[in-house]
Amino acid sequence: MGYNVIAIEREYGSGGSEIGEKLAAKLGIPCHDKEILQKAAAKTGLSTSELESIEESVTGSFLYSLYMLASISKGEGGGLTKAQKLAITESEIINDLALTPCVIIGRSAAGILKEKNNILKVFIHSDYAARIVRTVNIYHNDSGIAESILRRFDRRRADYFKANTGANWKDENIYHLFVNSGKLGIESAVDILYTAAMANIK
Repeated sequence: MGYNVIAIEREYGSGGSEIGEKLAAKLGIPCHDKEILQKAAAKTGLSTSELESIEESVTGSFLYSLYMLASISKGEGGGLTKAQKLAITESEIINDLALTPCVIIGRSAAGILKEKNNILKVFIHSDYAARIVRTVNIYHNDSGIAESILRRFDRRRADYFKANTGANWKDENIYHLFVNSGKLGIESAVDILYTAAMANIK
């Protein structure tokens, strides 16, 4: 049994996307991030900006019942909201991507794939101060609103994860590793995940 796929969830400003991209390059496998949304846009006929707005609107107040999933499998499901349809589309895309070695960043992938044994599931986090520095220096956000931006994006990711998987975003039972990029640094975090992946990868 090997870790052919690495699914990374990350706090905003923790450098999780950069870590995922560098890890994928080091492993010689694809990294999937924004293109998941692009693939969903192609399937739904909506623009990526529209889909991002739908994701932003999710409050974490719904879960998918067995009845709903059964209805979808029968080609029904006309009563689904746009957010629910998007979540199902993204789930299908993520499951397809996970059939071959790759790194998948965000989009609730670690939760969607939580029952699959060959997926290395990782949560990247960092202390608040380091995240604020990164969001100002790397993402060029105004320092006066950096803290509110962190809270907003973390809440959005947590809500979307909860809504799409029924699990808490930071549930330690989902992940193999929690990596503090603020303490370790980006390159050391990449090295640690590389070692973890190579120890078991087929």
